[in-house]
Amino acid sequence: MTGITEYLNTAKDHLQSIGEAVGVFLVGLGLGIAGVIRKKNISIRTIKAKEQKFVHRHSQIHELLTELRVTIRASRCLVFQFHNGGSFADGTSIKRFSVTHESCIGGVTSMILESQDVLLTRYVDIIRVMDESASKIISVSSLPPSAFRSGLEINSVDYFSITPLRCLDGLTPLGFVCCHWCSAEQLDDIEAEGISQANLERVISDSVYNINTHISYKAETK
Repeated sequence: MTGITEYLNTAKDHLQSIGEAVGVFLVGLGLGIAGVIRKKNISIRTIKAKEQKFVHRHSQIHELLTELRVTIRASRCLVFQFHNGGSFADGTSIKRFSVTHESCIGGVTSMILESQDVLLTRYVDIIRVMDESASKIISVSSLPPSAFRSGLEINSVDYFSITPLRCLDGLTPLGFVCCHWCSAEQLDDIEAEGISQANLERVISDSVYNINTHISYKAETK
């Protein structure tokens, strides 16, 4: 009888130890699961915060672009950004550009879909205009025959301006803002109000500077 009692006590002690071990395991498992859930929630909140910043910054760029278009009575304002489109056989980079933001008045056709992943070498006049006549309002008819002129004419552009965008270092090309007027009357109306072309070009330059600040910051921090 004594042997049975001792056996039962021993078994009880073993069961108690097992129970304590299981309890510790379950507590640890619970804490681990809670930690994973907490990290997941933090991760989700971080992703959502980044998404909100992304949307907010792009909304700001679009608002500034629309404000520019309305102020200068343009038909269409676009942001083009340069990017690497692969490499040639010799390893040199293939330079391309795409429209990332666009603002148009009603009735003017959007160019954003047709202006993606475009070879920069097809439109070398863009570089020349940016170097020689940044922010200047230029008549399309004054351009020499080229793919650039043809592209503007196809999209019913009579006058345009191009202003470069640069990275935070102020040197590295980032892209450019292009403003289109699809009717000379839009510029005539502004001139009739006593606003000179020089003042209008200054407005373009100042507005693009603000757009550049948002885009270059985005490019450097993404």
